[in-house]
Amino acid sequence: MISATIRRRRTLIFVVIALTYVISYFHRAAPVVVGPVIAGELGLSPSQLGLMSSMYFWAYALAVFPSGLLSDGWGARKTIAAFVLLAAVAGFAFAFAESTATLAVSRFVIGLGVSVVYVAALRIFADWYSPNELATYSGLLLAFGNIGALLSTAPLAAAIAMVGWRDVFTIVAVLTAVAAVVSYAVVVDTPAELERRRTLSPDPAPIRTGPSGLAMLRDTIVAVLSERRIYLLGVLVFSFYGTFMGVGSLWAGPYLHAVYGLSKQEASHILMLFPLGMTIGCPLAGYLSDKVFGSRRPVLLYGGILHLLVYIPLVFFTGDMNEWLLGAVFLWYGLSGGAFVVCFAAAKELYDSRYAGAAVGAVTMFLQCGGAFYQYVIGVVVGQPALVGAGSDVVALYSRAFAAPMVGLALGLVLFSRFRESGSLATARAAPSGRPDAAAVPSLVPVSGSRSDR
Repeated sequence: MISATIRRRRTLIFVVIALTYVISYFHRAAPVVVGPVIAGELGLSPSQLGLMSSMYFWAYALAVFPSGLLSDGWGARKTIAAFVLLAAVAGFAFAFAESTATLAVSRFVIGLGVSVVYVAALRIFADWYSPNELATYSGLLLAFGNIGALLSTAPLAAAIAMVGWRDVFTIVAVLTAVAAVVSYAVVVDTPAELERRRTLSPDPAPIRTGPSGLAMLRDTIVAVLSERRIYLLGVLVFSFYGTFMGVGSLWAGPYLHAVYGLSKQEASHILMLFPLGMTIGCPLAGYLSDKVFGSRRPVLLYGGILHLLVYIPLVFFTGDMNEWLLGAVFLWYGLSGGAFVVCFAAAKELYDSRYAGAAVGAVTMFLQCGGAFYQYVIGVVVGQPALVGAGSDVVALYSRAFAAPMVGLALGLVLFSRFRESGSLATARAAPSGRPDAAAVPSLVPVSGSRSDR
């Protein structure tokens, strides 16, 4: 049985991390509304806008694998606090930027800073929750994150209209700094560490039973990257996550303006339905994976197929939809897109539990590269109609631009169909309920007993 103290504390930790992730996701999704405003003020071309927005994802992709190592070795609490504070500093730079270069560098550092939040959160959840709760709580965390995406649509458009985009992002930078401080004060890496704090016991010296330093880092990288199935999973999430970040978090706004002539406020109300759908879809996918299918593959495969179907109206009937149908399309886009969240549990279960943080970091690297790739590629197509023979026909231009993520996702699904699970979820289900399975607690720092070198 989980004690009342542990239950209360893990709930508080979840809430603090979730609120921090709300801010992280706001930074990620904000370009869909603020992008056209900045482009108009500073005269950015579509390719420059795509580059500026995509820098967040390139930084995220670069940092997530090391963030898994840091979370396991240095401690998830310290990692979250330090890097989110870095994102806050970059947020101030973004708010006062006057050039494309400053915007791009600021977005890069923001992405670098908030990249640790989700990976470090899963590191913490692995110690505070049982294995058959992991997909459920990772889905709930994504649902909270999509509150940030919701705030980046109609509420952001209204705030920009009231005070301007620079003041809005100055406030967001302040909130980012507050989140870093609160995370450091409240988050506790493990239940064992909480107990030591309560009893004022000194940290025991860690007893290392394996390699350390560079040898350990090399062993971890080799172990993670030598598993063939991580690439099948990675190819899927590259286009699964990458496509809806490319469209839903940047180019959906310009699409609604250019093709349907909607105002920023009208478009923002339709765009809200995308993160709203994900807010429902992410925890639903986690629940289906943990409690209904008892498996990750079917949720990812069938969720990806359902997501692929949404490109039919975007590619073949773009320009022909009314606002109600557009709303239904973007709601379905988010609902079906939420299935991607199961990839984190699937990645963790491919490996020995010691490599869980690095495994989640590896698959996150694939999906963030996908987000950067599709944001930039769609921007290049939209900015250069001659590439796809669209001429001055804006409907044909967006139809062909959205064909790129559609083809990419179809290819990813074909390759992922060869993916087979390890069956570790079934093993986890056999563990005593109500507490984390000790065998499933990951760590890149082999320590006898509890993780105490924090």
